[in-house]
Amino acid sequence: MYYIGVDGGGSKTTSILTDLQGNVIRTARHGPGNIAVLDRGSIAQLIRRVINDLLQGENIEQVRWTTFAFAGAGRSKEKEIAGEIIKGAGIKHFNIMTDAEILYYSIFGDEAGILISAGTGSICLIKDENNQFQQIGGWGYLLGDEGGGFDIGHQAIRKAINEMDIGEPPSLLTKELLSFYGLQRVDELISITYSSHNPQRLVASCAKLVCDLAEKGEPNAEAIVDSAATALLNLAMKALEHPHFGPQTRIALVGSILQEPSIVNQKFREKAREIGMNFNYIPQQLEPAVAAVLYAIKKSGETVSQSLLQKLKKVTFTH
Repeated sequence: MYYIGVDGGGSKTTSILTDLQGNVIRTARHGPGNIAVLDRGSIAQLIRRVINDLLQGENIEQVRWTTFAFAGAGRSKEKEIAGEIIKGAGIKHFNIMTDAEILYYSIFGDEAGILISAGTGSICLIKDENNQFQQIGGWGYLLGDEGGGFDIGHQAIRKAINEMDIGEPPSLLTKELLSFYGLQRVDELISITYSSHNPQRLVASCAKLVCDLAEKGEPNAEAIVDSAATALLNLAMKALEHPHFGPQTRIALVGSILQEPSIVNQKFREKAREIGMNFNYIPQQLEPAVAAVLYAIKKSGETVSQSLLQKLKKVTFTH
């Protein structure tokens, strides 16, 4: 029997097919998996591609359980739509959770902790006194996601536009932005943003450039990174208002923007120390899609053995 784990975030979707012994049959990588911003047809296309690429003609009846972890799955409407599509694709036994929940599980299991994740977006996830997940922030790029890749890219592009508006010469940040997007003029940034079929991804794509420039001392980029770190620390401080957390609480900093050794990670830790927060930082040891397949195995009623766990810890998605 086979098990499938799927992790869909704002920029990419990774998935894995394994057996109960931890043998990796196949892995796959696809485009964005935020079901809150994808239409029904795009969600269906993504799910079909994931299943087809993993099974490659093998009998779908051999799949005992599948865990789908999607950004945007915390809202009932999107979760219901995804469930209908998954059933229509022939998957009989499955569960749906958010990408943040599977990230939490990959680090803390069933124990207490604070997860701060910043990739395309940002989110803080904790477990309350009733062992239920509680989300802080992470309400999408229009209503939140401060400190994530979109927020960083958005600030950088707005800075470039502001320079144009007031007649300032373009800063190094602006020049590098134009080069990154293959443009000649600042007003072209406006055009490509509004004409993009996925503006969230487009804007977030320059976040790494901004972080790299901040590391080199570009003042505008430094200010943006500082702002992002402050926003993410604010999420942690909101979590600490819950009575069962304290300064020594275990915390995980994950996601492409925040994971060690990124400059946002460094700034977060510096700011935490400045206000006396000596968190117990916990590293991420499992790929989220791997955590999803382990969750699928547990949901099926099987036990996750140490040998299985050790095999799957070695899985990476670099292609």
